[in-house]
Amino acid sequence: MSNSIPSYDAIIVGSGVGGLATAIYLAEQAKANNTNIAILVLSKKLLDTTNSNWAQGGIASVASNEDSFESHVQDTLDAGANQNDPYIVQKVIHAAPMAMQDLIDWGMELDKNQDGSFDLVKEGGHRFSRIWHKADATGQSLQRVLMQKIKQFPAITCIENTTVIQVVQTAAKSFYLETIDREASYHFDANQNDSFLKQYHCKQLVLATGGLGMVYEKTTNQSVATGDGLFLAGQLNASFKDLSYIQFHPTGLFEANSATTFLITEALRGAGAVLRNEKGIDFMQQYDPRGALAPRDIVSRAIMNEIKKASIEYIFLDATTLPSKTIHDHFPNIVAACKHKLGIDISKDWIPVVPVEHYSCGGIEVDEIGAVKGVVNLYAIGELANTGLHGANRLASNSLLEGLVFAKWAAGALYLSLNSAAPNEIMNQVEAYLFAPVRCRKLDRKLLQTCMTNYAGIEKTTLGLTTGLDMLQKALDQAVYLESWMITDWENQVLYEVGIRIFKDALEQHSNKGVYFNLDYV
Repeated sequence: MSNSIPSYDAIIVGSGVGGLATAIYLAEQAKANNTNIAILVLSKKLLDTTNSNWAQGGIASVASNEDSFESHVQDTLDAGANQNDPYIVQKVIHAAPMAMQDLIDWGMELDKNQDGSFDLVKEGGHRFSRIWHKADATGQSLQRVLMQKIKQFPAITCIENTTVIQVVQTAAKSFYLETIDREASYHFDANQNDSFLKQYHCKQLVLATGGLGMVYEKTTNQSVATGDGLFLAGQLNASFKDLSYIQFHPTGLFEANSATTFLITEALRGAGAVLRNEKGIDFMQQYDPRGALAPRDIVSRAIMNEIKKASIEYIFLDATTLPSKTIHDHFPNIVAACKHKLGIDISKDWIPVVPVEHYSCGGIEVDEIGAVKGVVNLYAIGELANTGLHGANRLASNSLLEGLVFAKWAAGALYLSLNSAAPNEIMNQVEAYLFAPVRCRKLDRKLLQTCMTNYAGIEKTTLGLTTGLDMLQKALDQAVYLESWMITDWENQVLYEVGIRIFKDALEQHSNKGVYFNLDYV
């Protein structure tokens, strides 16, 4: 490694909605004020290999006369078992229309009605139709417009196939001032394609690495979702909250031998599809008066109860009563996936579904602008952050919204901080930092995923949580160090540490709320 390394004003780790939107908003502010700025976006795989890109449902935002901010707020609090931060809920939901206008101005494609109005749909937990969408591939439309938008800013550099493996916070040095702790900056090592290590430096660091789905056997997350941002934040002594609030999506497409599960969007139930057990009975009314459109935690537990009672592997989602045109116009990707994967026609055949890990409602503790509590110049945006919006259970289609509005707020804070920095404090090249070598253990990912699924799934027991924690800790402690390692070995170590954090957090919960359900507390 050379004696100097590239330095940026801000480095953003992750290229989903949180990461790209933060880069865009920051670059927009700098351009509007004729300020020179250098922004680096690091993507673990390709720029569009993100959970955001897979999002089907849409973005929740009040837009009709029958709806109101108060209704959206109440639906969010109800879904979150009132464990949300009411101030943050109010702030995010009132910011939603402006976020949607930003996307429209950037050129995002959204479905419209024949009269030119936007086609708003309804999802579980929402009393009104307020979901903006592009068929059943809203995430793809959003990812596409963000990737197009960043090309307009020379200030933004994107590097793909790069995994950040360790990070340290150092005191920034100025030509005019002594070393000052409050202006801490960051050095970190990144692994590129398992081939070599690359070091970077920045003054402001944004973690936007997404979820942790690969901790479980079945997940709707992409394979890159290994909890990297949580691990890096841990290196910086960040605090975490409610990591055991793991949301399972009620309707993952059942495939016996697939680790990554295709999601069947909640909007299909919003359009009128119903859940049926193996006898063909629409069972959800027995569990909640809202039926198949109850919040996700309620629907997931109801499905699991039906599965246990009948000793079956899955139940069914019946969309056969919907008009064929509605199915093919609004859910083309689901039609194609079910045909390709299972050979079924969803306008005629019931869809086999099962709850699968979907979203982490807890995470790194941040404040109202996404700044990580207790760590200067560090931000966490998106799924890895605990903003207070979701509480104990995320309301459908609030996640992309959260990523957008917190990206805008974080970018505003980032710009102000960078603009007030002492002259020459951040240079184009800085001296390389001497890292300790990264050591990885030989760990079995399958053992971890089985343990998490069995003991930290939809239903838990205190004994199970204790057993699972002991299993993971023992496996980690007894694992031997590898002489050489690949990035998958590093990921396995991250997954074990994240899994242990989830178990520890779950054991600190003492009542059932939202997605946290311990049979001992019934």
